[in-house]
This record gives sequence, C-alpha cells and structure tokens, in this order.
Amino acid sequence: MIILFGVSGFKLPKSFSGVRLHMPVVKRSASVVVKASSDIDGTAAANEGSEPLPDSKEEEVVPVDKLPLESKLQKRLEQKKKMQLAKKIRLRRNQLVRKRKLRKKGRWPPSKMKKLKNV
Repeated sequence: MIILFGVSGFKLPKSFSGVRLHMPVVKRSASVVVKASSDIDGTAAANEGSEPLPDSKEEEVVPVDKLPLESKLQKRLEQKKKMQLAKKIRLRRNQLVRKRKLRKKGRWPPSKMKKLKNV
C-alpha cells in the first residue's frame, strides 16, 4: 500500500484516488492519497487496468431538477403539494355551496338578475 500526503503544487498520477480528511480537533485539513496494489512492487494494477477509474468528463450530464432530493426535502415537497390540492378542493367546494344557496334563493345564474329587475 502506498500512502502519500498531498502538498500544494504536487501533482499525482490519475490512477490515484484522493481522500480529504477534516479533523474536528485540528483546524488544518490534510489530503491523503491511498492506492492499494496486490502486486509486490505496486505496478501490476496500473498496467492491467482491471478497474478503470471514471473520468469526470465521461459522466453523463443530468439536469438538476432530475436529481433525487434528500428524503426530508422530498417529504416537504409532497406535503406542500398535498396542501395545495386540498386548498383547491376546499375553495371549489365553497364555491359550489355558494352557488347552491344562490340557486335556492333564485339569484343564480347572474344573467337571470337582469330579468328579475322589473319583478
């Protein structure tokens, strides 16, 4: 196993995968680059290429709105949609009740009011 501590200005080969550690006690952060090899001298894994590392350029582009939300945010969004739907239903029901009462009193439809002016 090869362990290198990253120093600014020091370039590492692409075959290394970097890990950044943040210690809560220590205010400075250090980069630790680790590569494990099954071969004695550590060159076999690089030559075989048994596990190619994905480059950031090869990843497919996904729009931000298609990314999965965290569960808490998703629950909030679902709750908001439920509340909006409930509000629409409530307002529609109140409108229908109002119309029913006006029909009972003979004041609906509004076009009928012109005819009832002279009565």
